[in-house]
Parts: sequence; C-alpha cells; structure tokens
Amino acid sequence: MRPTISGFLFVSGAALVVCGFVYGLSFAGLPYQDTTPEMQERWLFHTRMADRIMLTGATALGCGVLWRAVLWITRMLQRPRSDEHRP
Repeated sequence: MRPTISGFLFVSGAALVVCGFVYGLSFAGLPYQDTTPEMQERWLFHTRMADRIMLTGATALGCGVLWRAVLWITRMLQRPRSDEHRP
C-alpha cells in the first residue's frame, strides 16, 4: 500500500490527539485546590495548550477521514456497473 495524503492526515491527526492528551495529563493534570493566581495561570496555559494540540489533531484526523470518504465515493461512482444487462 503506497502512502497517501489522506493516510498521512489520518495517522498524524491521531498522533496529535494522543500527544495532546498526554501533554494535558503530564503538564496540566487536575486543577489544584486553593491555588495562587500564578499557579492558576500556569494550569490554564497548559490546559489551553493541550486543548489546541488535540483540536489540531482532531481537525487533521477529520480531514483525512473526509478525504478518504470522498475518494471512495468518487471511485464507486466511476466504476462500471456489471449488473446491467446488455441485449
């Protein structure tokens, strides 16, 4: 199977979603109780960064899936039908 753009988008999108999730667990984690403003700001920064990474990955993943679906539909529409009876 040769590499395609849709495959690349699918794999890289899935990898970015996983990386964003791991980043969120590693750096942001759960919010602290009774935080100082500096700790709250740092937690918000890391949470937003993890969300952006996951959103970018989900967008790439969705584009890859959509691209693959469009290619599949166009190939199905271009395929000659074998069920037609010829006289």
